[in-house]
Amino acid sequence: MGIEVLRAAARLDDTEGVERFLAGMPQPDALRPLLQPGQTRRVEQYEAGARTARYLLNDGVGFVCFIVTDLSLEEARAIARQITTLAEWTTPNFKRAVEIALNVTFPASN
Repeated sequence: MGIEVLRAAARLDDTEGVERFLAGMPQPDALRPLLQPGQTRRVEQYEAGARTARYLLNDGVGFVCFIVTDLSLEEARAIARQITTLAEWTTPNFKRAVEIALNVTFPASN
């Protein structure tokens, strides 16, 4: 299947948006307290069975979560090291960090 980068985001005061996001996550009750307005958090999670990594940034107002599929734990850690310096968690910036971490190239998006 290959590596795929997905993105989810919502404002923290958007209760429905936060709950929709949590409904698709493993262990949503553990993540719920990390998605509170006013708090800033950064969370990295690797799910070995699904070979999926999740990188979540909560800036106190909203959150963005990038989900990267078809990864080994070592690859997930390489991405985590690469994104520590990201000033903005935009999709292009995150994908570029993944490309650098894994020495891959994603097709140009239209």
